[in-house]
Amino acid sequence: MSDHVPSRRSTGEDALLAVLLWVLDAIVGIVVLLTALGSADFNMFEPDRHADMTSVFSYVAVFAGVVLLSAIVLYRGGYRVSVVAQVLAAMAILALCDAGFSGHLTL
Repeated sequence: MSDHVPSRRSTGEDALLAVLLWVLDAIVGIVVLLTALGSADFNMFEPDRHADMTSVFSYVAVFAGVVLLSAIVLYRGGYRVSVVAQVLAAMAILALCDAGFSGHLTL
């Protein structure tokens, strides 16, 4: 068993990284959502309320998993604020997916 404790980074550096990661998460999340909508043949101008959106929310849920994995890497690097920010972002994405899977969210 290792007694390795990750070193802490400065708070300013950590906060800046958290903000940059949130911006990156937003951009990549929109790209993933649009890619998933394109693969599901979703038409925004003629929406079908009975269209199966399971694959769309599955893509987005996988993206949330990647965001959670990045939090693990950040923890090992000693970025505490960024870890919390990434976990919050992943939880928000998973809440969106949960609303979509349960039928409470329609696109």
